[in-house]
Amino acid sequence: MTGRSLTDHDVDLEAYALGLLDPEEAVVVAQHLEACALCRNELHRIEETLGWLGTAVRPVEPPPTLRNRVLAEADPGDRRRWRLAWAWGGLAAAALLLLGVLLLAVTRLERRLDEFASQQERIAAVLARADWSTVVQGEGAGFPPEVGRIYVDRGGRDGLLVLGGLERPEAGRVYQVWLLRADGSRVDAGVFLPDRAGSALLLIEAPDDWTRYRGMGITVEPGPQGSTEPTGQRVAGCSWDWSAWARS
Repeated sequence: MTGRSLTDHDVDLEAYALGLLDPEEAVVVAQHLEACALCRNELHRIEETLGWLGTAVRPVEPPPTLRNRVLAEADPGDRRRWRLAWAWGGLAAAALLLLGVLLLAVTRLERRLDEFASQQERIAAVLARADWSTVVQGEGAGFPPEVGRIYVDRGGRDGLLVLGGLERPEAGRVYQVWLLRADGSRVDAGVFLPDRAGSALLLIEAPDDWTRYRGMGITVEPGPQGSTEPTGQRVAGCSWDWSAWARS
């Protein structure tokens, strides 16, 4: 069973690593990092890259007497040129660091665009095959009566869960989707976090055809990977009776 959230990792880790985010945005990213091992690993990689850029040229400590000797032998004009040379050297180092950051950001953006295009193609394919959908009802306190829909191909195993109006769970917690079998057992269908607008998309790959399941539930579980079985409050879900939608 796998589930892939399309909004879990929509955070600007480069800007976060450089301290360029607004305080409110930084708090959101920090909360996401607490629950997301994938983004923590990515942030570590970015910080390593930035650290490498800062030490790309190994500094050499000059002898203590060098600066005084140079200044003593130089006339005032030479001293000004010497100071300008040091200033330009600092600017060149800053430009090198900025270039590296920009290249890193462009590479990450290209990868995101490729992933986004692949996800959009898969969403379109799932929706094209879907021949049934139903409303997902909010059940937790503060949740709207309807929080989204699930689209499935009854003869297949792919599904798309479209959600909105969700509150972000507490730090270190995630939403986890469960498919309900006829015998009452539950199957993990993936974890997710909503975006800032409270929306989320989750592509679901069920281990069996959808006709083997009679419903779906969403609970709040410890992050980032969720639980092996439901332990938290159920906040949303739906049920269905396939006999009422027999194929014609």
